[in-house]
Amino acid sequence: MSTTNSVKRHNHKVHPCEASRKQELLKHLGSFYEGKKILVLSKANTTTTEIKEKNLTLSNDAGLSQLQEGSFDVLISFDLPDAETYMKRLAYTNTLALIIVSDKEEALLYPIDMLLGKNLPREVVPGFEIKKSTKKKNPPHRPTKAQLAQEEEAKQKVREKQQKLRERAAQRGEEVSEEDIAKIGKEANKFLKDSDADKKEKNSLGKKEWDTKGKTDYRNKKSASNTSGGSARKPRVIKIPSSGKKS
Repeated sequence: MSTTNSVKRHNHKVHPCEASRKQELLKHLGSFYEGKKILVLSKANTTTTEIKEKNLTLSNDAGLSQLQEGSFDVLISFDLPDAETYMKRLAYTNTLALIIVSDKEEALLYPIDMLLGKNLPREVVPGFEIKKSTKKKNPPHRPTKAQLAQEEEAKQKVREKQQKLRERAAQRGEEVSEEDIAKIGKEANKFLKDSDADKKEKNSLGKKEWDTKGKTDYRNKKSASNTSGGSARKPRVIKIPSSGKKS
């Protein structure tokens, strides 16, 4: 069976959703397509489970060999694998192929679009819109109290030197050039170089040292890591609430 032709072009849909609400959207889709034979696939270590009263099967990519190709009306991808693995998923549905994606998974859709030769249509399910963050990214750093004190001290010294220069010139009956005044002003900039403490505070985006005292700050880590020293976290297991008895 050809995976690319097993589902009609207009029956591919991508449903954007907040990552934290994927389970809720999955439950909604299960109810919306009630009466159809549904296959839910995930990369997680979900065992192949049938929920007869909902006509729904949960499985993962490793368990696809246990299922019959073309035996489901609706395929719901709870998450996205690589493009080649996703193409294998399509062989198990004959009507609809739905994908639930968070904003961080959007980039994974591009190679799938390329293999299918089309852009998969995005369709937001009412009530499951992705909310745009109102937080400002990397807010401008405010000067530290030490820097403000240094700046004021430096400005005062500059004013005093400029005043003395004018007084000496006046005693000689001369005028002070703007160039000489500007040279004195440059001394303030030389004086205000960041100290090691200032650089450390700026690198922490304004967070004070006492905020993280006794705690571990992972913000500068390039990638998440297992910091507990124990075994790696197990993949999530997706669940569908069942109103009847388990089969």
